[in-house]
Amino acid sequence: SFQVLLIFFALTVTLSNSADPDPLQDYCLPTQAQQHQCKSSPSPSDFVSRVLGNAPNSQPPQTWNASLLSSANFPALNTMGLSIVRARLGVGGTVPLHYHPRASELIYIAEGEVEAGFVDSNNVLFAQTLQPGDVMILPKGMLHYQYNSGSSRATVLASLDSQSPGIVLPGPGVFGS
Repeated sequence: SFQVLLIFFALTVTLSNSADPDPLQDYCLPTQAQQHQCKSSPSPSDFVSRVLGNAPNSQPPQTWNASLLSSANFPALNTMGLSIVRARLGVGGTVPLHYHPRASELIYIAEGEVEAGFVDSNNVLFAQTLQPGDVMILPKGMLHYQYNSGSSRATVLASLDSQSPGIVLPGPGVFGS
């Protein structure tokens, strides 16, 4: 299990070099006073976040929730070109059809059974039922979804190769405007 997570995060680092520009320094934790200045003496705790571990659990049926770890709530990610999401899906829960205009997404199934898929620019659906330990890549700009097709709660960890991946939900975008 630890080795799988280690591989997942190693792939995350590889992906993080593909979207955002290279940083000009090792790190830049913004100061509270001015977001465009870096802290002069960060502490080890500046590089740790408990956002994903303290996230709420979804309750069945057909619900989901997600916790995003990005530079907005974890300043150590500033200039790193990466964001991480933990999604919990109740039985029948669905992360609705969406896309990220500035990021590819690598998903890792931590628990449960999840059907995940994306539609490419030729309108071909690539869908797969995933089990714990499985990983799937969702290319940048492709409409995609995740659906808990199992009989128990599912947890998905997702790594995005941008500190600002963006999210577009076509339904609300088209019909809600």
